[in-house]
Amino acid sequence: MTWDRAGERDNWTEEGDDCSAERNVPELLAEQVEAADLLLINKIDLAGPDQVKVASSVAKGLNNKAGMFEVEFGKIAAKEILGDEILGAKEENEQEAGHDHSCDHDVKACTDPTCTEPSHDHSHAHHDSSCSDPDCTDPSHSHDHDHDNDSGECTDPDCTDTSHSHSHDHSTSADKLGISNFVYKAAVPFNSNRLLGLLNKWPVPIKEDLDIGQLQQAVKEGIDMEGTVEKSPFVGVLRSKGFCWMAPSKWNGSGEDAWRHDTAMYWSHAGKHFGITTAGKWWGSISKEQMKMFFTSNMNEYERIFKEDWASEEWGDRRQEIVFIGTGLDEEEIRNALNECLVTEEEMDFYQQQVRTLNDTTFTSGAIGGTGPSV
Repeated sequence: MTWDRAGERDNWTEEGDDCSAERNVPELLAEQVEAADLLLINKIDLAGPDQVKVASSVAKGLNNKAGMFEVEFGKIAAKEILGDEILGAKEENEQEAGHDHSCDHDVKACTDPTCTEPSHDHSHAHHDSSCSDPDCTDPSHSHDHDHDNDSGECTDPDCTDTSHSHSHDHSTSADKLGISNFVYKAAVPFNSNRLLGLLNKWPVPIKEDLDIGQLQQAVKEGIDMEGTVEKSPFVGVLRSKGFCWMAPSKWNGSGEDAWRHDTAMYWSHAGKHFGITTAGKWWGSISKEQMKMFFTSNMNEYERIFKEDWASEEWGDRRQEIVFIGTGLDEEEIRNALNECLVTEEEMDFYQQQVRTLNDTTFTSGAIGGTGPSV
């Protein structure tokens, strides 16, 4: 884990791009993993089995939809990178040119293990779509190594063939290392002062290496925070991100922050970095008719927002929606800690009153400015 920003690393950003230079390296790396279709856990020969397990498990926790391979020197079969569509198109073109590789020996493929005839189809099917011989090293065989595993992934712990699907769920699964995730949701704002008070006590890791065992121990026994050992439900959180709704702490006068009412805040934490930054206006800050103008060419997204993001008719899409990923997470404790930061019923009544006053003031100012006498 690291503290540095993209601008502090050579050739990571273009000269003059201050915005990109300010991005935190852990967040950038986490976002790349989260958006990937394929993940390669490289240098497994140098890392050792324990670190490989941790890296694979954390990556799977961040993105459980991507294919994953544990490799050395970045070696991986072209089929896994290009996919079957491209390679399938090549085979189709060859067949159209008259190269029939079906080997029609009363079956769909040649099953003679000693056959070396290049015109035969050596998929080594064995009445299945893949080779199930654990000792087979023929690269022309289909080695998904299924072994009655419906996932189609290789479950041989000693297998090093990079053409296999090596997510190794049997030994590096997120569940077995205690990696889990959940989404926190709420339809009322956070009290800004209480939330910031909670975040100021967020346990920041001080070590450069990720040690899942030590994290799990700290979750159970607590950590040293300014000389006293305290338990924090956030100790095991490795990554958290999402949108949050923060109530203004001062609606008018000097230092007012009424802008929080209409502004979505982006919560992003990875490793040693934590930040809450502005993320534009909530859609609920404008009328539905005004909003529709932004989606004239993508009405599906317009409808999705109302279906998935709209928390209430009164407040629109203003909401808390934060995903937490980590080890040994106590979901109930984290939810309770965040719930303590939500505004109370009395504070929510005050919030509604201030919004009405704000809207009335805005409307009156607009009316005077638009229809008042001109000099």
